[in-house]
Amino acid sequence: MAAPAAPWKQLIMNALEFNSNLKHSSYVQLATIGSNGRPANRTVVFGGFHDDSNKIQINTDSRSCKVEELKQCPFAEICWYFTDSWEQFRIKGSVGIIDGSVPDPVKLQVRIAKL
Repeated sequence: MAAPAAPWKQLIMNALEFNSNLKHSSYVQLATIGSNGRPANRTVVFGGFHDDSNKIQINTDSRSCKVEELKQCPFAEICWYFTDSWEQFRIKGSVGIIDGSVPDPVKLQVRIAKL
């Protein structure tokens, strides 16, 4: 049985719809902890929600510093600001990396579908 939708998910979906005329609405800022123990922040593209879950998908190049940072410390926060509706969302949690070395065939299928 799927987990119930997080209270913020519908708010984000509403904000995405309201701000859909703005290309930058699909960009979020992702903050991680760098190898030096300091915060690292960058802009990434929101890739949608995985199936009907609360899991946010972000795609990136495996050579990116953020991948290694998340392998070392899997906790991150995203900040999303919608300029037309003046809404800001900050969501923190643990991040799972799905690369070619993941043994779970279901996760690999999700990864391949997003390529």
